[in-house]
Formats: sequence, C-alpha cells, structure tokens
Amino acid sequence: MQPGVSTDTLSTTLSTGTIGLGGALMQAIAQISPTLGIFYTIAFTTTQAGKTAPLTYLAAFLICLTLAAPLVGLARHLPSAGGFYTYVSAGIGPKAGFMTGWLYGISVSVVPAALAAFTGAVLQDELSAKYGIGIPWWVYSSIILLICFACAYRGIAISVRFLVVMTCFEMIVGLGLALTGIFNPGPGGVNVSGFNPANITNSSGFFLAVVLSIFAFTGFESAAAVGEESRDPKRIIPKAIIGSLVLIGIFYVVTAWGLQIGWGTDDLDSLANSPTAPAFVLSDRLWNGASIIVLIALVNSGLGVCIACTTSATRTLYGIARTDALPSFLTKTHSVHRTPLAAVLAQSALALIVCIGLGLLLGPYNLFNTLGTTGTFIYIPIFIMMNIAAFRFFRTRVRAEFSIWAHVIAPIISTTALIVIGYNSIVPLPAFPVLLAPFIAGLYVLVGLVILFGRNLRPGKREWMKHAGELPDIS
Repeated sequence: MQPGVSTDTLSTTLSTGTIGLGGALMQAIAQISPTLGIFYTIAFTTTQAGKTAPLTYLAAFLICLTLAAPLVGLARHLPSAGGFYTYVSAGIGPKAGFMTGWLYGISVSVVPAALAAFTGAVLQDELSAKYGIGIPWWVYSSIILLICFACAYRGIAISVRFLVVMTCFEMIVGLGLALTGIFNPGPGGVNVSGFNPANITNSSGFFLAVVLSIFAFTGFESAAAVGEESRDPKRIIPKAIIGSLVLIGIFYVVTAWGLQIGWGTDDLDSLANSPTAPAFVLSDRLWNGASIIVLIALVNSGLGVCIACTTSATRTLYGIARTDALPSFLTKTHSVHRTPLAAVLAQSALALIVCIGLGLLLGPYNLFNTLGTTGTFIYIPIFIMMNIAAFRFFRTRVRAEFSIWAHVIAPIISTTALIVIGYNSIVPLPAFPVLLAPFIAGLYVLVGLVILFGRNLRPGKREWMKHAGELPDIS
C-alpha cells in the first residue's frame, strides 16, 4: 500500500441512498448517448467496414468489457463520488490519483459544452431546412445548459427522472427505426452477412471502425460517480456498469444492422456518402416524412448526456475537493437538495463559457469534433491508470479476489487497444481545428501538474495525501 494512503472514512454531505439500480443504470446509459452514438457513427463505420459495420460495434463491445472487468471490482470495494481519483489513489498513490481524477473531472466538465453546441446546431439546421425557423444554435444550446443546471441544482433524483424518460424514449426510437428497416428492407433484402468476418474486405478500415465504435461506448464508467447517492452501492454500481454496457452493446448492434438493412446492403456506398445523417433519410422514407421523431430523439440524447456528464463531473470534483486536493469551496452542498452546489455552479459556468465562446469562434460542429477528440486523448491515460490501480489494489490488498482474467489479461487487452487508438488518433495528424485536440489535452495535464506541484505538494499542504484513498461514510 502507498504510504500515507488509507481507506478510512470521510464525511459526505450528498443525498445518500437516493437512487436504485435503475437510476445508476440510466446515468451510465445517458452519458453514453445511445442515439447520437449510433446515428452519427453509422456512416463512418459503413465507410470503413462496409456491410460488416454491425460487427465493428460487437467487437468494440467485447473490448469495452475488458475495460469494465477491473473497474467493477474497484467500484465494489471503493464506492465514492471521487471515482477514478479514489480508485487510483488507493491502488497506486495520491499523486497519480489526483492527476487521474483531475483529468476525468475537467474533461467531463466540458462535454456538455460540446454536446450542447452540437445539439443546438442540429436543431438550427433541421428546423431551418424543414420549417423555416431561424433561431440560432447558441439559443438552443443555452437552453440545454440551463436545463442541465436546473437538474443538477435540484438533486440527483430529479436528474435521474429526466434521464429515465429521455433515455428510454431515444432508445425506443432508435430500435423502432431499425426494426422498421428490417421489416421494410432496401436493395439486398434481409440478411446477416454483416456479421460474417469473411465479408471484411478492408482489415485496416474495419479496425478504424472498431476504434471509433469503442469510444461510442464511453460513459459506462459514470455510474461510479453516483455511488454515494445510491442504495447499496457495492452491489448496485457494478451491476450498472456491466448492465449499461450490455444494453448499449445490444442496442448498437441491432440498430446498426437495422439501419443498413433498411437502407439496403446493396447500396451502402450511398449511405456512407449521405450528406444528411442516414437516420433522417431513413425515417423520412420509412415513416412517411416523420424525421421530426428522430430529431426529438437526438435532442433527448444530447440533453441526456449533458445532464449525465454534469452529474459525474460535479461529483468527481466534489470528491477530490473533499480531501482538500482542490479548493474546499467545491465541497459546499445545498442545504436542502444536498447537491454539490459550488461544483455545479463552477462546472455550469465553465460549460456555458466554452460552449458559446469557443462555439462562436470555431463553429459548433468544429467545437464538438475538437473536444470529442480531446476526450479520446484524456480517456486513454485515465483507463490505463485504472487498469494499473486495479492490479495493484487486488494484488496487494484484496488478494483473495485477485483474478488473472480481470486484473491481468483484460487490462493487457484493453491497454493495448487504448494505445493503438491513441496512435491512430494522431497518425496522420487531423486537420485544423481538430488538430488542437492533443494540445488541449496537454493543457489539461499542465494545469493539473501546476495544481499538484504548485499547491498540493507545498509544505504544510500535503495532508490531503492521507485522505486521497479514503471512503465516505454512507451508512
């Protein structure tokens, strides 16, 4: 065990025992953003993998299970709002834990900015083209972020109610469109050739499609952030992590297959090159022009991921600040709603500034692509550190539960996949402004190092290191 790190208890002022398995499950699924994840990746995966695009989602799901294997063990033993901060601090040490928690907290804090900008831009384009409504994207984006703030301010129960309704609706729409496509197939008819590895004609393209599909699953880990506010978190959170992966895996595979069948597997070149998101084209054809339903589902998905990310980011920042590794004002909670009020205010202000400021400068779609790619670079070291922490934690402190599969083989597989993803994200270098992504990720790291060495490791400021791996008292 790292010197100075303990797993004693901290006090918590969050609303404990508020949500059950369903709430934790919806938190994770919403942060994955199901319909956005499939409707806006199917064209790329089809471009790269052709008719075997559904198989890329299945392969990505299996790889993500290797990420979840060590994570569920840590979540079971270390239920804490600090999430990765607590896990890595307990498994490796407080310095590594701080950097990992900081990177997760700051990167997820700006996800609502990117998703709100993207969703606002989609609303502007679709409503203008179909109905002549000329409201600018930033108005929609501001409303989305205001709703996120209201949900986060009022409490986890309110947020979860929103997520349950919105996530169920968007998944019903996605599966409904896929099933309609299966029952009304395009050229090529109904077939399962997309699941036959023998039909992979371009192995490098297939691999790139798998790479993108892996990051369409990210968000399943966010169930850990609501551990303190859930009932029986040691049982619920691991189930929510695995359950969200399984449900989204099924959703992605079935929906990708149904969209291709509905479009026509003999005409997939036009799907890959469609200037409009294929889901809009298909819904207009199969649902007699009712693409507004898909638009509503996409708005639901965008709003849902913004609410979920606001929840997980603010809990992470609160969990870090509670040990004094970030300014203590971030631990202030609402006296009635028991939400991390100061963290919610700080995160909401940051998201609004980034969304409107950088969105107007770069354009909303460019902001989405740039911050999305930045998230790729940030998630890679986070998950690698989690893998190392799980190995050390179970090898040295919970030896009876040490597993060759969960703590050796699965981490090796996922770490290898993550390194390859990182390489393929920068080779070749993307065009501007996505080219900024690795530099933004580097800025996150630099700011974290400045806080660590300029504040947290100064003489008289190191008491936080003794508490970095401690657990909250949620009895």
